[in-house]
Amino acid sequence: MNIVFLDRDGTVIIDPPDERVDKESKIKLFPDSIKALAYLAGHNFAVIFITNQAGIAEGRLNLDGFQRIHGKVLEMLAPSGVKVLETYVCPHSPNDGCDCHKPKPTLLLQAARDFKIDLAGSYMIGDRQSDVLAGVNAGMKTILVKTANVPVTSAEADYTAPNLLDAVKYVVNN
Repeated sequence: MNIVFLDRDGTVIIDPPDERVDKESKIKLFPDSIKALAYLAGHNFAVIFITNQAGIAEGRLNLDGFQRIHGKVLEMLAPSGVKVLETYVCPHSPNDGCDCHKPKPTLLLQAARDFKIDLAGSYMIGDRQSDVLAGVNAGMKTILVKTANVPVTSAEADYTAPNLLDAVKYVVNN
């Protein structure tokens, strides 16, 4: 089985204007998310989510609240048939100086150890420069999807895709 690493908010689900998915009512999948994940599943790929959740550090929700919301996200993604192996979460603010906030590669490296994954042959897909740099810092191939609320570019990305479906087709074909 092949593995794709995905950012969650802004890549698979639409980032709300305040960039904090801190309530179930804020969960909205991109129109192509189910189709994209089904495409991965159909080509024997599984997914690992790597997500920064600064809303936890800000007190907007706690880790249990995140787990409840994420459970709803996984329930919404279930029709795709994709296997989600794990979700790695940084619950810190970018200013906390932690070791796990993307663009630091800590969560990717932990996933590689946990699942014995060769990161050099894996892709990190996300909507922010921090996602791309986390992948680069972990020695991975990277894809920037142009789905963020603000325009984002990345000279470091191996590929730039307009959406998740285009990104996963690129992964499968390369």
